[in-house]
Amino acid sequence: TVELRVSMHCYGCARKVQKHISKMEGVSSFEVDLENKKVVVTGDVTPYEVLQSVSKVMKFAELLVAPKSPAPSR
Repeated sequence: TVELRVSMHCYGCARKVQKHISKMEGVSSFEVDLENKKVVVTGDVTPYEVLQSVSKVMKFAELLVAPKSPAPSR
């Protein structure tokens, strides 16, 4: 699963991203959240592949990294 923050301003931008991701090889599902400017892609893809691909159609896209869980205390 890959999460991206993408600079989408309108439904046209969101549709453009949806269309592009739907054509990517290895993608089993995806969700485009225009309100939060977030794209979640699931499938046999690497974060770099998705980022590189979305960056071709949108001006700004960045990977969202999940926060690391705190180290166990001793």
